[in-house]
Amino acid sequence: MGATQTTPVREASRSGLQDVLARVPRWAWWTISIAIAAGFPLLNLAGVVETAWLRVGVVSLIFVLLSLGLNIVMGETGLLNLGYIAFFAFGSYTTALLSSPKFEIRWPFLAVVVVSTLVAMVAGFLISLPTLRLRGDYLAIVTLAFGEIVRLTIINLVPLTNGPNGVTGIYSPRLFADAKPALEGVQAWFIIDKPIEYYYLVLVCVIVLAVLLTNLKNSRVGRAWNALREDELAAISSGITAVRAKMLSVVLSAGIAGFAGALFAYYSNVISPESFLFMQSVIVVCMVVLGGMGSIPGVILGAIVLQALPQLIREAAGAARSDFEVYRMLIYGILIVVMVIFRPEGLLPDKIFRREAHEVDPRELEMTRQSLFDLEEGQKDLEV
Repeated sequence: MGATQTTPVREASRSGLQDVLARVPRWAWWTISIAIAAGFPLLNLAGVVETAWLRVGVVSLIFVLLSLGLNIVMGETGLLNLGYIAFFAFGSYTTALLSSPKFEIRWPFLAVVVVSTLVAMVAGFLISLPTLRLRGDYLAIVTLAFGEIVRLTIINLVPLTNGPNGVTGIYSPRLFADAKPALEGVQAWFIIDKPIEYYYLVLVCVIVLAVLLTNLKNSRVGRAWNALREDELAAISSGITAVRAKMLSVVLSAGIAGFAGALFAYYSNVISPESFLFMQSVIVVCMVVLGGMGSIPGVILGAIVLQALPQLIREAAGAARSDFEVYRMLIYGILIVVMVIFRPEGLLPDKIFRREAHEVDPRELEMTRQSLFDLEEGQKDLEV
């Protein structure tokens, strides 16, 4: 005895819309996204958007860099790192010490960024040596402790870091510091000291990094990371060196965090331990999970949404002239929980994670078949 299944009109139209969107080339989506991102500061110049939103855009792009770095170890390799903000601190403090009145050093911008990235990569290599043999909760606990140890060390290492007071007066980045004296009037144009200039600087870095990580994801190294994430034992059996692949992902992600920390130090002009609390690591983890682990466009979208959401709630509270702003972090947390419950794969999930989130458990399917099988008649009552 059979039964026919009808597809609701709403579901049919939704699937039709998804098919239409799926036919749009990926390069078209990237072009539209870059055009929107590049045109956002122009709204500030036109007076449509306040400067506060432009500053939110700069910080959001810096957190996009952080999220892209964490996505390597968390989304691609499957390692939960709860002390990721420590590498961000290494990059920030290295930049602060090499380009501030603290030691009267003013290295060129490119040299400072390279050194900050290398310092963070070395820190990632050292922490990966004793921890990569750990898995799951144990790895999360060790990385959490590492992040707190780094923060407390920064607070207590007063002669080098000024302790809780932090390092102030960080110089603005100079892209062409060695210009000839005849070009001194032109040289000022290459000193980045305005929010719109920082915005475009970080935006270019995000675009370049996204392209590089996309190519890396589709390479042999990226497939090895995905194999370790799905089944480490099977990956090792197929010839993948687990420790080497994991170490590479940790070192690369640490370098990206150090690079983001260097840009953050230049932009904020002041660095203190309060910028590297454990909660910051949790926020970056939420950005990766909300956007979609393993999905580069999803991670970018998740970082922008979560970074801009508190400011949006604050603006709404100001427009309503109420104390609604006091509860912005509570609303922020509720929205994250609702999102994780109803869309666990993220806003723009990776294909593998989307399939895993919506696939049917084979054991449940078999139980359904058994319950629909009529033992007396010896035939199925309903085909599934």
